[in-house]
Amino acid sequence: MSWQYLHTLVNHFPIVLTVIGALAVLVAAMVPRRATWVYALSTLTLAGMTIYPAWWSGGRARHAVQNAWYIERGAIQAHSAAADITLWVVGVLGLFALLALITMIRTREAVSRGRALRVIVGLGALISVCAVSYTGYLGGKIVVESPILASPTPPVITAPVPSTTSTPAITPASPTPRPAAPDSAHPTVNPKPQATSAPQPHAP
Repeated sequence: MSWQYLHTLVNHFPIVLTVIGALAVLVAAMVPRRATWVYALSTLTLAGMTIYPAWWSGGRARHAVQNAWYIERGAIQAHSAAADITLWVVGVLGLFALLALITMIRTREAVSRGRALRVIVGLGALISVCAVSYTGYLGGKIVVESPILASPTPPVITAPVPSTTSTPAITPASPTPRPAAPDSAHPTVNPKPQATSAPQPHAP
């Protein structure tokens, strides 16, 4: 299983849990029932627990596809930067939701400290919904809304083609043989031409 496939499996959990938890907090604020608050706080606690696996798998998947031809330049960087912020927002929300849940379980009636925690959780849930929505939007733009894939014409991809012809080796030319210099110790003596006698006329 690749990191990209694993990330697509786990990244929806914090998004769905955050949205459902925020809606449950809104319902619990309008209809203050103990069971509704317990459900809302439990859901947001699970959202805080699942945000780290989604962030961690996304970081591994980033190194696998950041140089792919079908991904627009800068799309992964923008999604990764938003995911870093979302990690802290949803993680802190899950921590406050857990504290409020423990308070709800230990006490039958709402106390001032528990009420203050629930107010913080409600505000944090609103911010977290915005964070996970924007991060998910940027994540969808990486492939689903890629301008390269949405173009009606195929992109022109230029890639260096390795040369198959080898450069011939340059061998030094053999030097032209020079005529041997005459030996000064044994000079060459040119033979003198022999004199030829003229033919004698014959007597009649």
